[in-house]
Amino acid sequence: MKKIVGAMCVAAALTLSACGGGGDRPTVDEVSKALTSKDNVLGTAIPKEAADCLAKAFVDSDLSNKTLNAIVEGDEDYKGSNKEKDALNGVMSDLTKCMTAN
Repeated sequence: MKKIVGAMCVAAALTLSACGGGGDRPTVDEVSKALTSKDNVLGTAIPKEAADCLAKAFVDSDLSNKTLNAIVEGDEDYKGSNKEKDALNGVMSDLTKCMTAN
């Protein structure tokens, strides 16, 4: 559980340190698959159920396609804007629910 909560904290920092092109918005399945990979931008694999919940929260949020693509592509060089930080703050309660429910 501590590892999952730690991953959630890393997710909060993601928009400040996560690249990818803008392009089309990734699907929930694409984001979830990326989050369950041990090589994801969070540095630790997220369990499938939590990843599905997080992915839905991210895709339904105001996070840009560029940020979501950075997650899917595992681009650790991406630098998110303050707007991305604000969008992530907007889904923090969803993220907390995802992480504590699993």
